[in-house]
Amino acid sequence: MFSKVIAAAIVLASVSANAADNEFFFQSKAGQSDVTARLGLLSTNTKDKDDTEDTKFSGLINTGASYEYGINDQFSVEGALAFTSIESDSSPKSKINGLQDPTVTLKGNSAMGASTLRYGLGVGLALQKAKIDGNEASAASGGFSFNPYVGMDTEAAGGVIGGRLNYTINMERTIEIEGAGDAKVKGGNAMGLSAFYETKVTDITFGGALNYVSFAESENENGSTATDSYNKLGLSAYSVMPMGTFALIPRLDYDFSNSEADKYNVIVLSVAGRFNF
Repeated sequence: MFSKVIAAAIVLASVSANAADNEFFFQSKAGQSDVTARLGLLSTNTKDKDDTEDTKFSGLINTGASYEYGINDQFSVEGALAFTSIESDSSPKSKINGLQDPTVTLKGNSAMGASTLRYGLGVGLALQKAKIDGNEASAASGGFSFNPYVGMDTEAAGGVIGGRLNYTINMERTIEIEGAGDAKVKGGNAMGLSAFYETKVTDITFGGALNYVSFAESENENGSTATDSYNKLGLSAYSVMPMGTFALIPRLDYDFSNSEADKYNVIVLSVAGRFNF
């Protein structure tokens, strides 16, 4: 279950596209640089269908920094680096630590009458193998991934409304297991659907989103199942508080449904600071 929680939390945060007029689809203005530092706190209380006890984890996730540059009015490029440090409350403790896969994302937008078409491609860079050593694991996936997305937004109901479809394609991953050598895992692709609404009160943006993610089955190199397919559903709430060239961005992600779990409560509370120059 824990590997599913981590995968879902990272996928949820893997595409954060925005073009100056809304936060859900953030995209740097032409010629502008945006640096964002983020601190994320994870808390879980889950129970798989085959488990007899709850599983609880807490710690840091998606904590790091990103840099984005507006190439022109249509395109921007972003690089991001984050790390995870999480452990269970059980004895002995289970832990996951280390750098997540760095990502590079190309973002684009095209005006379509009163609406704006959003699209892009994120790439997860496999700079190291995934590692498992007893009850400890690394946060790296061990393989490259590709995350194309397309979306649309428009002004409505006193704010901005829109949606996004994205798909994560996982290449073969290499996992170094202490005492057993390298293992190969393939599959586990994910499709995400989100719908959002944002509005402004004075200069402060308030937004919310409904998020659905469907994960395909992943397989070991011998063809056996590594993880079953499953679906998850969650809500996001966020705000943007501008202060000149700086913006404070608090966010809450709450996942409350997993098709393979009897109990599933996953909360990620994060705060980010964005500077532009």
